[in-house]
Amino acid sequence: MRKSKAWWAAVVLGGVGIACVPSVLVEYSMNAYVERSARSKLESVAHSALGLAELRLETAMTALVDLSARVEGCDPKSLELMRKAATISIPIKEISVLDEGGRTICTNFGDGAEPRAVLRELPLADCRFDLGLIRFRDRDDRAVRLRLDRKQAKALGATIPADFLVPEALDGDFQDGRSLRLVLDNAEIVAARPVGDEGLSIDQTRTLGVHLKSERFPIAVIVERTRSTLAVEYREVLSAGRLSSALITLLTFAFFALYFRRNRSDPLVQFREAIDHGEIVPFFQPTIDIKTGKLIGAEVLARWRRPDGTMVSPANFIPLAERSGLIYPMTHALMKRACVEVGAIHANRPHLNVAFNLYAGHFANDSIIGQIQSIFGKSQIALSQIVLEVTEREPLPDLDLARDIINRLQKLGIKVAIDDVGTGHGGLSYLMKLGVDTIKIDKMFIDAINTERYSQTIIETLLELARTMNMEVIAEGVESFDQVEYLQRKGVHQAQGYVFAPPLPASSYIALVEAMDAQKPVAEEVASAA
Repeated sequence: MRKSKAWWAAVVLGGVGIACVPSVLVEYSMNAYVERSARSKLESVAHSALGLAELRLETAMTALVDLSARVEGCDPKSLELMRKAATISIPIKEISVLDEGGRTICTNFGDGAEPRAVLRELPLADCRFDLGLIRFRDRDDRAVRLRLDRKQAKALGATIPADFLVPEALDGDFQDGRSLRLVLDNAEIVAARPVGDEGLSIDQTRTLGVHLKSERFPIAVIVERTRSTLAVEYREVLSAGRLSSALITLLTFAFFALYFRRNRSDPLVQFREAIDHGEIVPFFQPTIDIKTGKLIGAEVLARWRRPDGTMVSPANFIPLAERSGLIYPMTHALMKRACVEVGAIHANRPHLNVAFNLYAGHFANDSIIGQIQSIFGKSQIALSQIVLEVTEREPLPDLDLARDIINRLQKLGIKVAIDDVGTGHGGLSYLMKLGVDTIKIDKMFIDAINTERYSQTIIETLLELARTMNMEVIAEGVESFDQVEYLQRKGVHQAQGYVFAPPLPASSYIALVEAMDAQKPVAEEVASAA
């Protein structure tokens, strides 16, 4: 009898234990889901806040660089220029002329300066600039100061109120355990939401936090919330999990419904579906021979056109594509669609080329060669019209293998270019080892032709290197006729940029090709107009 009772006790306990398994598993799964969803929201807030801070610091940097060529000191003309610049530039409250020690000589408000202390300044990636936190002696407000040319006798500084570098706080955004902080690399807090809140320390047992560091500035964004608030916000999901032992079938259905719904709002899922549904379309950035004014061809750029006709900015999906690996099926889809959309216009114009961007993973093995032959082998675009641009954004995994792949592509008649030369991982080693046909001078150097004295030196060095190695040169991001004239003087014949045309949809690009066939070269029109 005792044995029987013990057996039944074991059965009951075992049954209870087995019955609890679904509840425990569902509870665990629900808690994991809640944390994942909450973290995703925090990451979105952090990316948005960091993007705002970077944009406003870049705006201030541009304003200081522009002023540096015109401000000579504290004379009335210079003060007026500083006042106008501070009025136009949204984030800047004060522009000052500084001595070598960083002390204020004068500001756009005059000779006086509000008492303040500038804490240890941190250098930016652009070595001309320093960034430091300002504490005012007579009030609690904080600001940051960008200092340009700290080694000069009269450097320029821009004061940016801290609140201008963080998002506006809407009702409910930062309360009930939620906080956002913008901090410098030396751990000094620049600004916080809620205002004046020093924030929470990232303690995984009590808080859920995201720490996002800028790659261009010595700043970071920390967004946090207490875990105790999750139970309130997600109480319905957690309640469903706790009732799972009685409603296991319904709960399973609800769980997968919630999971499917979450995935439908996931940017990665949306982007994968956009590729599958043909929403990623090619736009064509014309390349012009600035000596003759003739059209040479176009670079294919990815654009996301939703079914309702709205366009998604490349800045919102290209980084996602690169991080996720979807950049490779996207490139494949762009090549196939370009054949369909502009193949006919290239068929009887062998002088026109069409360029596509490749990435580091394309050179991890030689499958790209077979893909190119499969896509273009029977298309109206000849292999000799194709240019493949190797980006420097990520390092090539194996330079010897990459060189072999490039050599085999060139034997097919395909030309290969290095994109964004001087701004990425490859540097001169790519030029020396890959044996490419063309180099593309990045827009960063073109923009600085008339503002940064080193830019012209870099461009001229690249041009001399290209001539020595028998390479073609294309200038990217050309936006003014002054830049065109400079490039012409230096012997650059090929260029892209808004001074000629923005990236165009296929229909507009085809119309441009036909129009330029029927008209005299642009260079002749420019010369006659001058």
